[in-house]
Amino acid sequence: MADSFHFSVNIISRGKGKSAVASAAYISGEKIKNEWDGVTHDYTKKLGVISKEIFLPDYAPEEYKDRKTLWNSVELFEKNSNAQLARNFIISLPKELSKEENKKMIEEYVQNNFVKEGMIVDLAIHDESRVGNQNIHAHIMTIVRPINEDGTWGQKSKKEYILDEKGEKILNKNGKPKTRKVELTTWNDKGNVEKWRENFSDLCNEYLAKNNIEKRVDHRSFKRQGIKQIPTIHLGASASAMERKGIRTEKGDINREIKKQNELLKNIGNEIKKITSWLAGFKDKLKESYKEYKDQSKKQIENESGLFNLYEYLSFYQEMQENNRAELSFYGKRNKAIYDLKRYASGINYLRENKIKTISDLQGHTNTLRSKNSEIYKIIKENSQKIEDLNKCLAYAKTVRETKATYQEYESKKIFKESFYKNNQKEIDQHIRARNLIEKISGKKNLREKEWLGEIKSLEDEISKLNIESEKIRERYKEINHIKYAIEVVNKEYDIDLSIEIDKAIKMGEKESIIEKIKEYKQDSDKFNKKRQMTKDYYKNQER
Repeated sequence: MADSFHFSVNIISRGKGKSAVASAAYISGEKIKNEWDGVTHDYTKKLGVISKEIFLPDYAPEEYKDRKTLWNSVELFEKNSNAQLARNFIISLPKELSKEENKKMIEEYVQNNFVKEGMIVDLAIHDESRVGNQNIHAHIMTIVRPINEDGTWGQKSKKEYILDEKGEKILNKNGKPKTRKVELTTWNDKGNVEKWRENFSDLCNEYLAKNNIEKRVDHRSFKRQGIKQIPTIHLGASASAMERKGIRTEKGDINREIKKQNELLKNIGNEIKKITSWLAGFKDKLKESYKEYKDQSKKQIENESGLFNLYEYLSFYQEMQENNRAELSFYGKRNKAIYDLKRYASGINYLRENKIKTISDLQGHTNTLRSKNSEIYKIIKENSQKIEDLNKCLAYAKTVRETKATYQEYESKKIFKESFYKNNQKEIDQHIRARNLIEKISGKKNLREKEWLGEIKSLEDEISKLNIESEKIRERYKEINHIKYAIEVVNKEYDIDLSIEIDKAIKMGEKESIIEKIKEYKQDSDKFNKKRQMTKDYYKNQER
């Protein structure tokens, strides 16, 4: 088995027409009557059972050492027609080990993985081959219902009510309390099969090493191991016996075809390794050539008399993207090539349309957009405040109209004026306060509701136009950010520091304003990169 790994697990379920007694009779080669349905299962003529034993944990009654007693007790205790009766394992054992070593190994495995967890285990070892250990394997049956301390059968699970934050029962639509199933053992945990397979693989390799056998097993699938190989199918007892007698079986033919395909895959893999090795060397040479090209380009850029040209930056960036496409799939290359070309053309057009050639030009253009956007924001804010004030005036005007009659009557009073005020104080005060606020906001006493509504409409239209302008600026910022990103990537790839650009400008005697713009661009870039790094570090710490 050291060349392959077979470890299957399934549940013996009455709902699927299976019987724990029938399975126990088969693995042990015995004759046992199932007291639940009265059917007798006779496998006394079965050959190849070389070992069989039942292992009991604490609390399990000694009488369960008897196979007939144990599995009939399980069958009779389970009342449901779809009851789960036992867990069934079939595990291939390494043919390189002796029968004694295999027996010792599987018993150690059973004790550590099942008996220690409180399970009763029925273990049988089969070797159906006439010579050697050609088809040696273990059959394991374990209980799925735990044993209580008094030796009686326990509960598999229980139901508990689902409670809300206040500790009260949550009800279903039908008014009944919601419940959930709670397992009372860890035997049904989803990760158990992987753990059991890995534990057996580790123990198996330990025994192989201890017996000076070089071969090893791996519980993982070929895919998980990264092995380009098709797994063979399990023959089973009948097919194995027929194949040993020289009788071809369908399963045997499938495995023979699989072995042919695997041999072909192996040969192809070896050829691919040779090609990959050659490509690795070729790739190293390409990297070396590219490094030399970068070094030459860097010197050329640094030694050029003029300031860095943004058209060249975009061209360098486009070349780098071409290199990055090398390892993509055909469709990946095609899609990235189209995207990169669009971005390159868009960047070049933007530079031309706005007469931008250098980093200084780009920073000046950015500052202009920034100022324009700030002015737009300022006007939008002012207009929004004016609209808010005019809406207040409209609300106060409504109050003035609603309280006008009461206020006029109050003003016309010659006698009993004080008593009238006391009786109508709220309305009179509201009228006076509303008029005062209108005068404070608008600067005029009279009501001009139509004029205010017209002004609000005009201000809203202006804000709408300004938002469109702001959106256009945001679109421009996207182009600028792409150009800036290209500059950053190229500078990083060619190990170019913008301080060189500043030194060039100073030596060339450029205007102070140009030098300041380059310095400002460098400061903006450093600030942005620092902020981006802080964001990355924050999210990394969050993940931990």
